[in-house]
Amino acid sequence: MTRASFVVLLLVSVFMLSSCGRGSRPVNTQDGDNDRVEHLGQRRVDFKGDHDTVDCSLRDGTFHAVRIEVEGSELEMWDIDVFFINGGHQDVDTRVHFAEGSWSRRIDLRGGARGIDKVTFKYKSKKARTGKATVHLYGIH
Repeated sequence: MTRASFVVLLLVSVFMLSSCGRGSRPVNTQDGDNDRVEHLGQRRVDFKGDHDTVDCSLRDGTFHAVRIEVEGSELEMWDIDVFFINGGHQDVDTRVHFAEGSWSRRIDLRGGARGIDKVTFKYKSKKARTGKATVHLYGIH
């Protein structure tokens, strides 16, 4: 194999691996929709905290819905608030029990597609002292 062929093969491999990142994950296939999904942010949480925020203010675009993924531990989440770029907010009155690696339902946003500034939530770990988890927030266009 020539050096040029090796470099081309290496670049193709790197490109393919980078395109397999979290943003390309088919989060929306669970409820059968075909909308575009974008990873808006993540937050590492543990048993010590009970309130956290995922800041989305650097993301462009508008969203009709959000979905949450939890990986690394079991988690119970409630009092989810979505704050919009225009200053409004939506209180999502729900309590979600996440098994490790599970997704929330699609949470539709009232008032049409809007930019998201941040999402706050309260939570507790289902596994005390070992319950570190990562909460991922996705916006659905």
